Amino acid sequence: MESDVIKQIIKGLCKVNDISPRKVRFESIEGVVIIGVKNYLKDGVDLECFHILNLIYQVITPFGVKFNQQLYLYPNSKRVDRITVMFQKEEYDSLNMKMKNGYIDN
Repeated sequence: MESDVIKQIIKGLCKVNDISPRKVRFESIEGVVIIGVKNYLKDGVDLECFHILNLIYQVITPFGVKFNQQLYLYPNSKRVDRITVMFQKEEYDSLNMKMKNGYIDN
């Protein structure tokens, strides 16, 4: 995809909210697009993680796309390593196209 509108919007919203856009990572692996948010706190989850997840949900929810969220823990502990939001590539590409065209399906 020549331009990733979702990535640009989310990273832009991070900057506006004084959050490092480097905290959010975008990957495409075997037909799945993953947005990962790294947790840097040793105890609990840092507030920026929740803030970033909230920004992501505010961007994608109006479009009604399917996604999964997964929490990754460090081995043998309850410490949170990262949180990911995953889309099938087709869903993500469709969402990108809708956002590029300014279309919201009600």
